[in-house]
Amino acid sequence: MRRFRSSLLALPLAVGALAALPDTAARAADGPSLLQLGLFQKEGDAWWAWDSLRRRSPDLADGLSPAVVPLDARRQGEGVALRATAPTGLDVASLCRRMLGAGFGCLVLDAPPPPSPAQSAPQAPAQAPEIKPHSDSAQLAPPRPGNEAKPDVAITYPPEAARTMAAIEKTGRRKGRLGAVIPDTALDVMPATLKEEGWNLCALTFDDGPHRVVTRQILDVLNREKIPATYFPVASVAENQGEVIRDFIAAGHEIGNHSLTHADLRAMDPEAQRHEIAEANRILRGFGANPVLFRPPYGRYTPDLLAIAREESMSPVLWTVDTRDWQVRDPDRIVQHVKTEAGTGSVLLLHSTYPSTLNALPRVIAAMRAKGCEFVTLSEWIERMHQIATPATAMVPTLVKAGAKTVDTPLRAAN
Repeated sequence: MRRFRSSLLALPLAVGALAALPDTAARAADGPSLLQLGLFQKEGDAWWAWDSLRRRSPDLADGLSPAVVPLDARRQGEGVALRATAPTGLDVASLCRRMLGAGFGCLVLDAPPPPSPAQSAPQAPAQAPEIKPHSDSAQLAPPRPGNEAKPDVAITYPPEAARTMAAIEKTGRRKGRLGAVIPDTALDVMPATLKEEGWNLCALTFDDGPHRVVTRQILDVLNREKIPATYFPVASVAENQGEVIRDFIAAGHEIGNHSLTHADLRAMDPEAQRHEIAEANRILRGFGANPVLFRPPYGRYTPDLLAIAREESMSPVLWTVDTRDWQVRDPDRIVQHVKTEAGTGSVLLLHSTYPSTLNALPRVIAAMRAKGCEFVTLSEWIERMHQIATPATAMVPTLVKAGAKTVDTPLRAAN
């Protein structure tokens, strides 16, 4: 399944939340219900997803009437939705839970619009593309009362994101752990130094969201495991979910800046870039956070963007290991990648919006503990790394302390 190139996509309320609504069953009994089974770039991709559902789980597709509809009838190329009308009396919340458990996407919509004749019969494409469900497989607990009627926002990663992430990892391996995390640092830490110091600090970091169900449960896992983490929410999304941000802070976790809208900031002019960072800080500080770390969306940056971040009293940060949870959406593959690629000293990139990440998280933590990791926030990881780092040039940007302005500390290169 191909994903959208837009950076923000508003979705209807997920079935994990709808399952908690008391009138869901009543609505199903009153008349037919409409399900949304995924969002696609092309109509052929949508129909292949439907054929995959019929082949792999015919009991889930039984009785459903599918249709492919454009997301914006006034504009071509904006993508399509695969929808299906469920017969009267069907428990659609239960059906969607089963679909999610089988690895397919499923959302419950309010009312089914009548499909046009052109939408009522699938036209099979000549060759089937790889099928990747839109939603992750997971059983989610319902959200807290008062959150039921508000939609979540999904961050989508375009195909070129994989190339960007691979380039970041390649550069990080060349620059070492500290250089991988702080892209504009002039400090270095030799592997022999880390070994001599018995370095075992690791940091879990989470991007995007908050998602009203998944992020809350990720917080629960971190608290249960007594692990401090660093969370980089999208401020425009977090603005309507102050409670979860406050709960992260109250539990001792760190909140960082991941921009206002999660757009590719490289394409913006300097004032727009500054607004993305400063406005995100304003929103997060309103919930009691004091963000000092800035992670650019998609890991994409320019030297000028990093300079603006530092002018806004932020330290730019990336990671050492991308778990690829945004790409694979498979708990087993996420855990295996961590076991293979991560170790003591790693800074892991995860995301707070995928059920597959939530399902993988306890095993990720166990795997890192088995490697000897002591978990700290990313700010502490950087501060402790700076204590053993060797300056490589005469001017070294230092980590911004909470409430302090950015400063460049002059250090002489070691002889």
